[in-house]
Amino acid sequence: MNPVTDDQPRAADALVPLLVLGVVVALASAGFAHGFRLGNLHNGLLALAFGGVAAWTLLARPHQREALLFAAVGVLEGLLFLGRQVAHPGAGAADTWWGWFGVWPLALVLAVTTWAVLCFPEGRFLSRGWQRVGVAVVVVAAGCSLLSALWPVEYDAAGVRTPHPLEIAGVDVARGIWDAVAHPAYALFQLIWVVGVLARWRRANGVLRNQLAVLGLAVALATAALLIGLVVWHSPVLGLLTTPLIPVAAGWSMVRLSLGRVIEEKRAVGGLETLSSRENEVLDLMAQGFSNKAISEQLHLSIKTVEPIVSSIFTKLQLPADSTTNRRVLAVLALLED
Repeated sequence: MNPVTDDQPRAADALVPLLVLGVVVALASAGFAHGFRLGNLHNGLLALAFGGVAAWTLLARPHQREALLFAAVGVLEGLLFLGRQVAHPGAGAADTWWGWFGVWPLALVLAVTTWAVLCFPEGRFLSRGWQRVGVAVVVVAAGCSLLSALWPVEYDAAGVRTPHPLEIAGVDVARGIWDAVAHPAYALFQLIWVVGVLARWRRANGVLRNQLAVLGLAVALATAALLIGLVVWHSPVLGLLTTPLIPVAAGWSMVRLSLGRVIEEKRAVGGLETLSSRENEVLDLMAQGFSNKAISEQLHLSIKTVEPIVSSIFTKLQLPADSTTNRRVLAVLALLED
């Protein structure tokens, strides 16, 4: 009975990452079937990078929030890539809708990417203030996407040559609003990425700083490639083609440098020597943010069994029982510093 019970959650956990990977690969494959277009290649690579990293991370850490944001970026990038691949001179009338899909989701891609940056690496905002910033970004991006979906205000910048499928009056007014709002908003989103990462770095511990350092190195390489391309070939293509390194580096750090990974390594060597195997197991779950009730469900124990184990961990680690400290946090720090 137990093997069946254990296998079912694993199969269910694998469903989402495999679905994400399948959708992204299908969109990218359909796009590449329409030929090789250097100006759009980076979108296909980004779709595969974000989708692949999301699938890999979700397989290693099911339901991880940051990976779900990566999955959303990958699917949107895949849709954008396919739409722009189809939208070329000589395309048929039915392809006008694909060209449309290659334009208006861009603002949403930038919005979800902004969330992914602000929530890196665990999928949570740094504070309520940053959460409000994230909501504001989504509102602005939704307005830009709606404007782009109704009028061909972004077609020239996207290099889409198919006609806009909708014919709605007021194109000039829409274009004026677009120029006043969208372009500054896109630049502001990218500025928010930098400020958000710096804010998280200031409040980060050693594990998180290592993750941010890996991400920063990938960004630096992509930026250097962009500058080299602009100086030598007067083109941003080289920089765009190296941007997939960023989600790949972020995914590697989420899986290999995460707190969960540190816990796995501690478990492999027996955890804290002063604790029993059961106590180390409970401490591992505490470090992953589980409450006593959640731990009891994970280990199939009663809450009355888990509570004495937690108390024993506090006692063996000599953690003070007063109102000025959080003993669960101190216990996790003891695990990391062992």
